[in-house]
Amino acid sequence: MADDQRTQDVGARITDEGIERMRARIGVEVPKEQPWNEYATVDAIRHFAWSYGDDNPLYSSPEYAANTRWKGMIAPPTFVHTTGVSVVKEIPPEVREKGKGALAGVNALFAGNVLECFQPVRADDRLIERRVLHSVDVKESRFSGGISVHNIDRQVYLNEQGQVTTIWFKRFIRTERQRASEKTGKRTVERAVYTQEQLREFDEAYASETRRGAEPRYWEDVKVGDAMQAMLKGPLTLSDVVAWMQGSGRAEILPSRLGWKNRQRHPKFYTLNDFGVPEAAMRCHWDDSWARKIGSPYAFDMGNMRTAWHCQLVSDWMGDDGWMWRLETQIRAFSYIGDTHWLGGTVTRKYVDGERRCVELDIWARNQRDEVTSPGKAIVILPSRRHGPATLPAAPPELEERRPNDG
Repeated sequence: MADDQRTQDVGARITDEGIERMRARIGVEVPKEQPWNEYATVDAIRHFAWSYGDDNPLYSSPEYAANTRWKGMIAPPTFVHTTGVSVVKEIPPEVREKGKGALAGVNALFAGNVLECFQPVRADDRLIERRVLHSVDVKESRFSGGISVHNIDRQVYLNEQGQVTTIWFKRFIRTERQRASEKTGKRTVERAVYTQEQLREFDEAYASETRRGAEPRYWEDVKVGDAMQAMLKGPLTLSDVVAWMQGSGRAEILPSRLGWKNRQRHPKFYTLNDFGVPEAAMRCHWDDSWARKIGSPYAFDMGNMRTAWHCQLVSDWMGDDGWMWRLETQIRAFSYIGDTHWLGGTVTRKYVDGERRCVELDIWARNQRDEVTSPGKAIVILPSRRHGPATLPAAPPELEERRPNDG
């Protein structure tokens, strides 16, 4: 019985019917059963920042943040994925039936995102999340062979004043687990092992890192071609993954009775582990055995974690008075347990957009195998010596709304 179940766990196929059922979900708002953080409390924000190694006191010290332009603690840009309550409580039955079982049991690998930020998320905010499937495309898969399905989710977050704080487009690539697993043995990836000398070099790199912080980086002082300070991440350990989960959370990963209840609601979220016990399929981030079954030689990081790294690179560079307007990144390769990444970037453009003094950055994350696993771009709004503080961008007016209890 257990062997039959394990075969089912990796045997799901991408079919024309499954693709059409997925497309039937486009534009349908998906309710969130339970956010990890209903409120953006001081502790929740702090723990999220700490979970990926960000020591910026703007995200962790109310006393420090009170003396910044924000007059209080704000959250890192990607904190929003831990929060957001739904106004929509259920999908209409006839709509749910059309999309029922769409591509169930296939991989959904995080492949990149576009993040647009319009308002700060402040301590004690309670955000609404409006999430829809934005698009579905079919492509050839280099990862698993055969075809893959690329879907983009759009998440819009609004604060209690009905202002859009964040618009987040996330790209996922869906592949067949069995096909990907069959190719795993053909992938040769050397797992990192470090010497004491290398560890000392890492310590020195961490000791040399600085944060712009309270010293404004003025637009007039920035030049095209300027290099951003390099930032080290790693070597990645299982403890790092645990720390990330402590801060970012997943309301679906629950123990004992709560886990059993969730398994009744979402049985496809679970597969049998090596002990014959149902466990969350996302354990590929800490379980080498399951990672190999879905096409990766080793357990690997979460895409959202690397996105948070990019945000830290940008915030360290721009300082407390800057504003990250837009971040676009790709996840081109896994970051395996044991990998080390160096993040960096350069200024590629300076321009004026209305009242905003903007800088465009090319950014990247490069591992110890000299692979750029995550390239990207960012647009930052900086303060001006002549024109004053950074002006926040305007969100699309059609997305802003009044909360139902605003009167």
